[in-house]
Amino acid sequence: QFFSRGPNVLHKDSSAPQAAFFSPLQKVMLPPNTFQGKVAFITGGGTGLGKGMTTALSSLGAKCVIASRKLDVLKGTADEISSKTGNKVHAIQCDVRDPVSVKNAVAETIQVAGHPDVVINNAAGNFIAPSERLSANAWKAITDIVLNGTAFVTLEIGRELIKVQKGAAFLAITTVYAESGSGFVLPSASAKAGVEAMSK
Repeated sequence: QFFSRGPNVLHKDSSAPQAAFFSPLQKVMLPPNTFQGKVAFITGGGTGLGKGMTTALSSLGAKCVIASRKLDVLKGTADEISSKTGNKVHAIQCDVRDPVSVKNAVAETIQVAGHPDVVINNAAGNFIAPSERLSANAWKAITDIVLNGTAFVTLEIGRELIKVQKGAAFLAITTVYAESGSGFVLPSASAKAGVEAMSK
């Protein structure tokens, strides 16, 4: 009966019968200061999922660095999160499609915050289109951000961590259709599948 109610049941606090016994948790499940003294580097950290993950990590004590192309958006987000959590959030401009931009952003991250303990490859692009209508540029636009961008960030940070003999947790945001495949999001599915293979 839970699933027969459709996806809306997942968005409501109390309409599902289970909510009386298992009310949705509205806060971070980790104990305070879980990430105290840790550095987190988040691509696409200015908006959406990246902003949410940065807020959670910062609230748990992490020193966060958010990176994307739009520095004005990043700075606004960094100030907003810092004012909420009391922890400094650094905003660094970075185009993940450009290896030189990535190299410079990683160097700046190490300078202002230290070597990352957590790396979240969150920057992405996607659009809905029938596969037969995809142009070469459309394909390249998505794969440059999702696959190449994730690879450039992972490899550059990885090289710097090897130099100082330090480990880190790398997280890539992917999707179920990376495994199953899907029409209308073919470049994204293909690029995310590549990200999963690289991560493995």
